[in-house]
Amino acid sequence: MAERTAQAGYVLRDRHPERVEVYTRYDEWSAQARALPCFHGALPYGDHPRERFDLFAAEAPDAPLVIFFHGGYWQSLDRSRFAFVGARLARCGFTAALPSYPLCPETGIDGILQSARRSLAAIFGALERDHRHPRHWVLSGHSAGGHIAAWLACAERPAGLTRPAGCLAVSGIFDLAPLRETTLNEALGLTAAQAERLAPPGGGPRKPAMRLVVGEDETQEFHDQSARYLRRTRARGGDAEMTMLPGRNHYTIMGEIMADGSELLQLFARFR
Repeated sequence: MAERTAQAGYVLRDRHPERVEVYTRYDEWSAQARALPCFHGALPYGDHPRERFDLFAAEAPDAPLVIFFHGGYWQSLDRSRFAFVGARLARCGFTAALPSYPLCPETGIDGILQSARRSLAAIFGALERDHRHPRHWVLSGHSAGGHIAAWLACAERPAGLTRPAGCLAVSGIFDLAPLRETTLNEALGLTAAQAERLAPPGGGPRKPAMRLVVGEDETQEFHDQSARYLRRTRARGGDAEMTMLPGRNHYTIMGEIMADGSELLQLFARFR
């Protein structure tokens, strides 16, 4: 029963056949985003072909920075599908960076996290060369990208980087252990020890503010992921809040950012 529950809760293709239409819409929005003059594409941060990031520059050189990591269960997708997120944030007064990263099974989740950590210094270096000096910065991501963002928020930062102002994790995965009971683990290859070690531990009083977002129409497993991480962070003395977006599921939730005045957009705006 446990295996069937985990599989149904995390492997969502059959549950949401509309994802094809959703992704088509995201790709259309993202193609329009890459045509904007504020877009700078495929900037390198490492030797791997996927160690690249896109940058959407705000008008103000001191605009706050959002670094957004895409999802795909650490084994699919890339930054290109979510370029619309960067463009929308730039319109709202943020500079936004969207890294891609190597995928499983070519590398493990630990390797992905180290790539993501390397991207931070490269992003700030690119901004410095462009005479941009963000007054603060925020980590964000969707699904597996929410895990990456939360892990980076708790991890030791590269030398010279200030502490991020916060982390906004959308439909995040913070407890990796249940994934071992699904077909997803065929590519992830997680052992019990790795699942425990690679889970973000939860923020504390000296950690960034955690803002957790989940869709009302997501599975109970995703609701539980954010609820448990909320409790764990608060138990450590951290600043954490959780928001549920009505009528949104795991695939449609990032599209919420395109609506003027949407709750997701307002959550980002609180970091401005």
